[in-house]
Amino acid sequence: MPANVTRRRLRIAMVAGAVLVIAYVLYAARSALPPFLLGSVFVIAFAPVVDRIVLGMPFRSTHPDLALSLAIGLLYLTFLSLLVLAATAWGSTALSEGRDLANDLPSLTNRAQHEFQDSNGWYRQNVPPDVRDAIEKNSQKIADQAGGYVQQLATRTFDVFTTSLTTIISYIVVPFWAFFVLKDRRRGIRAFVGLFPESVQPDVAYLLANARAVFGSFVRAQVVLATVTAIVTAIGLRMMGVRFSLALGVVAGIANLIPVIGPMLGAIPALIVVAATHPGWQILWVFLFLFVSQELKDFLLVPRVQGGAMRLHPAIILVLIVVAGHLAGFWGLLLVVPVAAVARDSFVYIYRRLGDEPVTLTPAQAAAVADTLPCEKPEPAPSAPDESRYSVRVPE
Repeated sequence: MPANVTRRRLRIAMVAGAVLVIAYVLYAARSALPPFLLGSVFVIAFAPVVDRIVLGMPFRSTHPDLALSLAIGLLYLTFLSLLVLAATAWGSTALSEGRDLANDLPSLTNRAQHEFQDSNGWYRQNVPPDVRDAIEKNSQKIADQAGGYVQQLATRTFDVFTTSLTTIISYIVVPFWAFFVLKDRRRGIRAFVGLFPESVQPDVAYLLANARAVFGSFVRAQVVLATVTAIVTAIGLRMMGVRFSLALGVVAGIANLIPVIGPMLGAIPALIVVAATHPGWQILWVFLFLFVSQELKDFLLVPRVQGGAMRLHPAIILVLIVVAGHLAGFWGLLLVVPVAAVARDSFVYIYRRLGDEPVTLTPAQAAAVADTLPCEKPEPAPSAPDESRYSVRVPE
């Protein structure tokens, strides 16, 4: 067997072994990873902001590291100022309402169910008793399950804040980690791409650039929608005189991070509270407010902050959410959509490349690929499919 073939197989075995070891370590330490997952979300969401700040600095060409460090510092200062301002203005109220909501939600759920049954005279007059008993038994089971799930959502939402205060040591390293990732992310990506043979480096660079674009678009969209949902819901419910309005707004914002079903889950606590504390037609007005506000956000904000990066049908997303929630819990619900979109795009790209089909890139995609190649001034990729099996064509 030729020596070069032996060395190649040895390198492949070393890389596979390293990947398996890293995967095992990450799985064994999975309970310690949530802070770094939050840090990764921060990096993905705000990396473009850092780049735009750097572009506004006149000394970015002569002192690029200094410009990048100052840009990250300005981002941290702005983010910390907004966080302190929000905590000072609404933190204590949100935590107090959140604890009360989590404690009172089971009794509020039972009260809302009794109010509905007592006020529905037509239902009792026209539905046969045996059918009515079967419906009430099943509805009781559904209400108990829904109430328990919503209570768990509300409890976990506000436990995040209280737990982070008592276990701040486990999170204190994340801002420093995120700083270094933001500062050296290009070098790290170039070093990773450089591990591959030169002939496939443009393809690896494209797959990484596409993954960054998809995850970045999704994370920014979900963060914007969650923030807007929390603010709009809290203000609207407060104006309508609903109890726990601020806590309900926070729960609705957190739930909105989950695609498709998040808005429905976030609306359940508000409807339960209104049904239990404001019998009558007010639940209809609250429902209309939540429905119309969500539709306006989907129509006005989603196309602008997310674009068409996901391109997944809602029916497929629902199946993915159920499977991911069963396999990976809350983080699976949050990340399954961008992971599926990246997997789809990567499969299509590799399938075309193996068939000797050149892939046409937009100028923005071409710039992202060139930025992640190991060399400082990458050679232009060949444009004809017969010149290279992994050619990437860039339009004029």
